[in-house]
Amino acid sequence: MLVCDACQRLFTLSPERWRCDCGAPLRWLPSASFSPAPCCLCDGTLWRYRTRLSLPEGARPVSLGEGMTPLLPTPDGRSWLKLEFLNPTGSFKDRGACVLITGLKAWDIQEVAEDSSGNAGVALSAYARAAGIRCRIFVPKTASPGKLAALKRFGADIVLCADRQEAAERVMEAVREGAYYASHTWHPLYLQGTKTVAYELAEQLCERLDDTFSVFVPVGNGDLLLGLHLGFQELAMAGQIDSLPPLMAVQAENCAPIYAAAKGIDFSIGTTMAEGVAVANPPRLRQVIAAVHQTKGDILAVPEATIVKAVDELAALGLWVEPTGALAWAAWKQKGCPPKSILLLTGAGWKTLRP
Repeated sequence: MLVCDACQRLFTLSPERWRCDCGAPLRWLPSASFSPAPCCLCDGTLWRYRTRLSLPEGARPVSLGEGMTPLLPTPDGRSWLKLEFLNPTGSFKDRGACVLITGLKAWDIQEVAEDSSGNAGVALSAYARAAGIRCRIFVPKTASPGKLAALKRFGADIVLCADRQEAAERVMEAVREGAYYASHTWHPLYLQGTKTVAYELAEQLCERLDDTFSVFVPVGNGDLLLGLHLGFQELAMAGQIDSLPPLMAVQAENCAPIYAAAKGIDFSIGTTMAEGVAVANPPRLRQVIAAVHQTKGDILAVPEATIVKAVDELAALGLWVEPTGALAWAAWKQKGCPPKSILLLTGAGWKTLRP
């Protein structure tokens, strides 16, 4: 069941329902039905949790092998790195994209449109291509060449825009003209994919998760953090974990509207190398803040110099991540490397290659 936090209306999942009639984004009400028993443990993808995903009836997975990414100890041996950049197209966005495209395929959607700074568009175009669905991506012209090359390789119809804001405006024009909006920011099915990170962490840590752990998550629109929150809620309600791990939302200091709103400080938009979180007006801002507060977490902002250092420090460990993917490491170091932390490394470094 879906609920609108703005007007409290309830909805069931349907093809036309990607937001409330009042214009606000929708939120999943957590289900307490999670149990490890029905999980297909022989499936090394997120589809091992298929019975726990809210999907259209008759949906058949469109999969490229996403999920069950490695959990690597940090050098001090007291925390963990979740290697989400090892998903098929190089980011955690594959989780949301595969579940979303699976649902749209079941609904017989033939063509989709999306606005993206890169990773979400790449993931959507890859899974759409695998499903035989046409895909149009509105992307800022400043997106990394590696991401633009991937969009082209996967056959997306690329629409270059001046910036992220123009991409969002132009995709809505396409939606008003009849395009199906397969949005990583708005579509409810996306969070059904990203919540599987929580399921995996509980499984990989042998269900030892509780509020003594902290999870550091890069946040732009918040689809990963909100998915984690939903997944942890479902695990806790079903008695699979003892309590909710605090969520540590990490933004780039140069573009930190959620941080500014939570801390009650003035905010001005700037440029950041962490393009994946360069979102000036995240629609789910209030939902992100509420999720952080409910888990007794925090919202952090890291400066550009710290992001550069984080990329280099991870590379010294043999891990090549893009600047956005290094935000969790940067914030963890900024906080003094607290033990029992889980750091989400969200995007691959190869996508930032430039000629």
